[in-house]
Amino acid sequence: MINKLREAFPQIEENCITVIANKHAFVFEDPKLKKGVFVDATEKYHFHIQNNTKSSYNFIQNDDCVMKSIKGGQRDYVILNDNCIYFTEIKATDENLSVRRKKGIAQLENTIKFYLKKIDSINVESKNAIICFDNHKRIAQQASVSSKRKEFKVKYQIDLHEGNYISFD
Repeated sequence: MINKLREAFPQIEENCITVIANKHAFVFEDPKLKKGVFVDATEKYHFHIQNNTKSSYNFIQNDDCVMKSIKGGQRDYVILNDNCIYFTEIKATDENLSVRRKKGIAQLENTIKFYLKKIDSINVESKNAIICFDNHKRIAQQASVSSKRKEFKVKYQIDLHEGNYISFD
């Protein structure tokens, strides 16, 4: 899948893609840098990725790398391996949960539409979108609001979740 994305988005800079083979990666959405940085598990982080496979996965910084200043916003990262993709949005703001959820879903939708205009289809077994809210403990992905989840699945054939943890199995 990464090769398909590189063909569709030749402007992806090498510093926008990180290949990760570690079992655990922790991402902190740095408000000053406006991008995700990898931190140690003992530091504050917004998102935890666990890789239970023997192969590596790709972490793509989407905001200001693949998608530059798209009206309506875009989500932060695309995280994928050969079998699974996660469109990921971190909402670490002081706004109430309902506002953050609504904005996060809109940003995920803008991003997915953008990607689907460039590539015919996303050919992996598991297709996911996840909204992560600022939290200091691990929260496994959960189904998002029922009506939005169903709508997302019908429109994009992508499962919508909330949480701050994903696992490649």
